[in-house]
Amino acid sequence: MINLDDRELLAKIDKSDQLGSMSKWGELVKEARDKSKKLQIPSKVAWNNLSLEYKQPKNVIICGMGGSAIAGDYFVSLFENELSIPVIVNRGYYLPKFIDSESLVICISYSGNTEETLSRYHEALKRKSMIVSISSAGLLEKFATQIGTPHVKIRSGIPPRTAFPLMYTAIITIFEILDLIGGVEQQFEEVVKVLKKLAIEYSQESPIKENIAKEISYGIFNSIPLFIGYGIYAPISYRAKTQLNENSKVIAISETLPEQNHNGVVIFDNPNASLNDIAFIFLHDKEEPKNITTRFEEVKKLASKKSEKVLEILPQGKSKLAKQLSSTFLVDFISIYLGILHEIDPSITPSIDKIKQSLKIKYSLLEDIEREVL
Repeated sequence: MINLDDRELLAKIDKSDQLGSMSKWGELVKEARDKSKKLQIPSKVAWNNLSLEYKQPKNVIICGMGGSAIAGDYFVSLFENELSIPVIVNRGYYLPKFIDSESLVICISYSGNTEETLSRYHEALKRKSMIVSISSAGLLEKFATQIGTPHVKIRSGIPPRTAFPLMYTAIITIFEILDLIGGVEQQFEEVVKVLKKLAIEYSQESPIKENIAKEISYGIFNSIPLFIGYGIYAPISYRAKTQLNENSKVIAISETLPEQNHNGVVIFDNPNASLNDIAFIFLHDKEEPKNITTRFEEVKKLASKKSEKVLEILPQGKSKLAKQLSSTFLVDFISIYLGILHEIDPSITPSIDKIKQSLKIKYSLLEDIEREVL
């Protein structure tokens, strides 16, 4: 098996240096925070014969795909008890019917060229919705620049999956600027400190015996990871699934509590089912409600009878944002180390590239959108 302490071998497999990019998360959060706070919201934007008027929205829709969309899921889970208006996350080509001129549409695409997101930007224009966008470049930035819709430009040149803290920080800051949530400056200050500390602990320089990210990667190697999260850790469960899909190229499963107790828990009722190839990973917090703690404990008891691989990922930090991002940070490192254990470059995604290329050959959606928007 691969020795995760062999830095020369790590560099050979991790050709795009995702491990190095991960170590910069604290820096990325601070950078995105500083850039996002400079965002100016206009009172009005003109497009064709239409006028987009910026005011307090009655609802918000966050549009994105993959790592961009998951940033929206994180935001909703973290602030759902503070928000006074509906906020939803939308994955796909079309906006819901209720989105109108009183809706805020936040379009996120790291590359700026995600066709589903650009389709919704175009549709939002036609509905005279308030639009704010986030990207590193691409058509999304081009549209915002030429039309005048507010845009947050984030750092380019890193894998989109690694750019998650840039997009998540920008989303939170946009809501803060619009007075839809309270001040979060202290939380971000803690996040930067926590991430910089953990970057050392999880880095490739940190030896296996002192590196929990490496240890867990070995522990779940050749298993099917099943993540179960609750509350602000629920979207981390899904992020873990998608990160292991993309970085590790393995099957992974995402569940959330209490929903899992109404269906997924029944897998333990089959006396003939061997679940020893499943690694059960629980994402939660010691400060969670007592009834949720009981649910986790009962599921862990059942899992322990069927599998030798049952473990927990607990957060670090005091604020909810620090806790959420510290657990995510660990999950992301695990996904990269696991990919390396499988001797696969974590960054490459040939299947995704193949589908995109096929769509580009058969259709001209991006060209059509650009022509209609500009």
